[in-house]
Amino acid sequence: MITMRFVLWISLGLLSVSLGCDSDADGRVAISGTVDLDGKPLDGASIAFVGGGGGALATATTDKGGLFRVKVALGINKVSVSKVDPAAAAAALAQPKKEEDMLMGTPEQVKKIAQPKAAVPEMYGNPTTSGLQFDITSGMQPLGISLSSK
Repeated sequence: MITMRFVLWISLGLLSVSLGCDSDADGRVAISGTVDLDGKPLDGASIAFVGGGGGALATATTDKGGLFRVKVALGINKVSVSKVDPAAAAAALAQPKKEEDMLMGTPEQVKKIAQPKAAVPEMYGNPTTSGLQFDITSGMQPLGISLSSK
């Protein structure tokens, strides 16, 4: 026979599970947000969240509106944002390659190879220099990440 106490415990258990459904057993939660550069949405940017003292990495790519969705570790996360200028990347890939270019060169030779220009200032591409850090909690509002090219 099912007692009222048993029904109450089951109901409370189901309620606690449903309230915590945005968090995984591994301590990650789904978050969303937008990234803009100088007030304009940043399309096609790579965003990385480094949490758990460096032990938890989560990455996403922004859409045309600068929107991203990702599951990240609870707690303090350092963030990096990077994007390469697509035209510069295509030009670098289109350069004719000689056989010796395919071999690993010295550091001086590697520096001479044309590198695509970053569309976002390089400081944002490293979580330790970006200045971007968030305390991630369950049920938080979407993040707004504003970058400056100056």
